[in-house]
Amino acid sequence: MQLPIHIIDAFTAERFKGNQAAVIPLDAWLPAPALQAIAAENNLSETAFLVWSADRDAYEIRWFSPLKEIDFCGHATLASAFVLFESAPALRSLTFWAAAVGKVSVTLEDGGRIRMSFPRRDAQPVAEPPAALREGLSPAPSAYLVNQQAYVAVYASEAQVRAVQPDLERLQSLGPLDVVVTAAANAGAAYDFVSRYFWPANGGDEDPVTGSIHAALAPYWAGRLGKNSLVAHQASRRTGTLFCEVTASSVEVAGHCARYLSGCITI
Repeated sequence: MQLPIHIIDAFTAERFKGNQAAVIPLDAWLPAPALQAIAAENNLSETAFLVWSADRDAYEIRWFSPLKEIDFCGHATLASAFVLFESAPALRSLTFWAAAVGKVSVTLEDGGRIRMSFPRRDAQPVAEPPAALREGLSPAPSAYLVNQQAYVAVYASEAQVRAVQPDLERLQSLGPLDVVVTAAANAGAAYDFVSRYFWPANGGDEDPVTGSIHAALAPYWAGRLGKNSLVAHQASRRTGTLFCEVTASSVEVAGHCARYLSGCITI
């Protein structure tokens, strides 16, 4: 059996930056072990699989890291929307559905930027952070929070976030939760806040760009900075830019994509 595959650099307008995702549209779902084997073979942070559902009037979407199925992935959703919009030039909006997050509405803006509407997943303060979290990050943050996806370690400066040295073995023991480190941007920067994301229990060492965690980061920084429209920078080796709009019930996360590959796989 041959299947189409698209590899897209997400949250960047520049090829070889942002976060790579493989997108594989299907006519019907394959068994989960087959999906996992494909994702492991691709060896990208995520492979997204899509199946159109007339009953839901939406594309059902599932995300797999090389290690396991993931509940929620922003950059692979963005990449999937890019593939679908590119294949139907008249299309301007679509909907995805995933079990963990429900429906995600997506729109194509003038200029090619794609906007996704995520449910808010606010992080709450952690009174007693686990020892593995405290010992797994150096330097130490000024505050700890957590949501259903990750621990959030808040730092006093962008320089500290960039300097973080994670003990990945310690952080891995926190699974299924991941760890994101974040701070307000330097004065005069073109973005409002910065982050890095570590997920040794679920996918790899450091994720290049993590759209899903901005459903927690954007509301946090909206409250801290007193503004609901924010630009986020993920300070990984590849870097990425996310445009966020916070409302009472949702976080809109937008970005660009660049195509790297179109092809077929044989399974």
